[in-house]
Amino acid sequence: MKYSRASKILGLVLGISLLTAQAAQATVGTSRTDGGKSTPCSAKLVSAHEGDETNADGDTIDSQVDAFKEGSSLADSDLWVTKDGYIIQMHSNDVSDSTNGHGLVTEMTLSQILALRTKHFHNPIPTLDDSLAIAKAHQDGRYLMFETKFSFSKQSNLDMLANAIATAGMTDHVVIYSAFADQLTYLQQIDPGLTVWFKAGAIPPIAQVEGYDGVMLDATQMTAQNVAAFHAAGLTVIRQRSGESPAKWQAFLATGADGLMSDHEAEVIKWCRQLDQ
Repeated sequence: MKYSRASKILGLVLGISLLTAQAAQATVGTSRTDGGKSTPCSAKLVSAHEGDETNADGDTIDSQVDAFKEGSSLADSDLWVTKDGYIIQMHSNDVSDSTNGHGLVTEMTLSQILALRTKHFHNPIPTLDDSLAIAKAHQDGRYLMFETKFSFSKQSNLDMLANAIATAGMTDHVVIYSAFADQLTYLQQIDPGLTVWFKAGAIPPIAQVEGYDGVMLDATQMTAQNVAAFHAAGLTVIRQRSGESPAKWQAFLATGADGLMSDHEAEVIKWCRQLDQ
């Protein structure tokens, strides 16, 4: 099924608002009309960067499942394509950064990747399909959030990604984000139902991103004026991960942005719930 950009944005905001009755009551109809400032903190989208890494290593099934269990609305992970054409999840192309192996994902086969284990908790390396099968990711208000890296410069790899998401029936529960605008544009062309967010380095011109569903800004770019401008263009606005503290979370809320990515998502969620009491 294909959705308009506005309906997809509303679906994301309303999906997370279903998690608490108080939030659901307060967020209906307000996220776009007042810049999101009246949206309760606990109804904001919270993305767990690399999932919850308390009891698992990042970019693993356990970290994603735990992120949902602790209340995150989005579980983040990075996607790469192996030498023999399979989509796997790992934070960087160099497997030595996070596993007991050596080499580059893009120069290794799937069997070589699956033989690896993460450094600290010895988790297996997940494929894309592993995450798409997570039961909690199919629930209302839950979304898998995938960043596509340079290995998706091949359109055939983007075709494979979109097909896997559609086959799993997860189009409504996946957000694809990337710093590579051409990848997002192509994904929209082959499946307009996909939700895509642009990860900004510098503040992008509205014309560059207005065809997407959202934009991810860093903390220095996250001003009320910038957020309002992107909201006016129909875009969801997410703060990229940054140093965390109640003062910074309060500053984020003041901008009216729709959500944030965090390495301390459990603390953010707890703080928001206390704030809304």
